[in-house]
Amino acid sequence: MPKLANIYPLPNGTFRASVSLGFDPVTGKRIRKFKNGFKTQREAQIWQLQVQSDFGKGALSSNSSMTFKKFLDDYFIPDYQSQVRQRTFDMTRSKFRRLIYFENMKLSDILAPHVKQWQNAMFIEGLSNNYIRSVHQILQQVFDLAVRLGMLSSNVAKQVGNVKKDRPKVDFWTVEEFQKFIGTFDKSNIYDLLYFTTFWFFFMTGVRTSELQAIEWSKVNWDTGSVLIDCSMYYKNQKEWYITDTKSISGVRLIYLDDDTLENLREWQKVQSEIGNHRFIFTLTDSPLVKSTLKRVLQVHSDYVGIKAIRIHDLRHSHAFFGYE
Repeated sequence: MPKLANIYPLPNGTFRASVSLGFDPVTGKRIRKFKNGFKTQREAQIWQLQVQSDFGKGALSSNSSMTFKKFLDDYFIPDYQSQVRQRTFDMTRSKFRRLIYFENMKLSDILAPHVKQWQNAMFIEGLSNNYIRSVHQILQQVFDLAVRLGMLSSNVAKQVGNVKKDRPKVDFWTVEEFQKFIGTFDKSNIYDLLYFTTFWFFFMTGVRTSELQAIEWSKVNWDTGSVLIDCSMYYKNQKEWYITDTKSISGVRLIYLDDDTLENLREWQKVQSEIGNHRFIFTLTDSPLVKSTLKRVLQVHSDYVGIKAIRIHDLRHSHAFFGYE
């Protein structure tokens, strides 16, 4: 017979079994019951099922007084933080505050109508479907953990279901619009030259902002005309930023650059070297470019030539739409 969960063989040939009865609502410690001396795994398994049945719904009565806030603070948040990148955790913190609706409710008292009312309140507030979806996903993960720990019998957030996705608005520049925009930079000015090189690279490669911030000169292969994208940057402020992995394994890639892009990089490298040695390509200091600065520059220069100001991320769409490689 295959090994069964929480049933262990003993040296004397018998079996020991344990069963989880949830958590103590006061101490927060897991409640478990053990028994030895079973002749077979089957006997041990029958005992487990009987104990669970006696306690009803997996011993939920032991956890009936635990509030949502206590579970969130003591169980979910520490578990979540241990499993995701620091960048992901920091970005999710604000969404935890959206769960305040449930914080004084007992875990076992939260029902489908409560979840639906919570969703509706966010709709009335004017939040986008995609944002509500992302917060609901967090709530669903909270209840998933409670179910796994034996504190709930089912996930009420799954029962209610998530809201529909917003239809994504895909925006991009035409080649003509990009040419108008890129022509607004005075390349004799070192700051303008930096922004010219940056936005040109965005448009011609389709890299993400966090990837661009992390590109080092050592990743450029002048012989093959390529640049290796193998890391990303988590930027908090000028004094705190970290090099991390790319968004996914498939994000590690070699991008082959066209002759104009290579020439622009060479021109920028020459000017940058005159003010010191720099590890990163797109910078004038030891700190990376700031995304908010790039957004401001994009807006100002777009307005100057009378074209729509798209998001920096939309430069990826422009790159993909016109098939640049």
